[in-house]
Amino acid sequence: MRIVVKLVLFVAFVACVAWAIMKPGFDSVIAVIVSLGSLLATFIVEKKAEATQSQKVGANGNGIQAGRDVNISK
Repeated sequence: MRIVVKLVLFVAFVACVAWAIMKPGFDSVIAVIVSLGSLLATFIVEKKAEATQSQKVGANGNGIQAGRDVNISK
């Protein structure tokens, strides 16, 4: 799924560059900048998503680690 999003954004970037070359103007240049920013953002978000969780718990401690909401009943 992620590769499809990157491919679509790359195609959009190439189309915007072609538009800017064929018809230079404020709107076409802004479209190139926005499409490039969107494409680069997918790589930045992917790098942040790869972060893992880690924790250290003492000898008599309880460690609870979750990726979502945690409910603890006592």
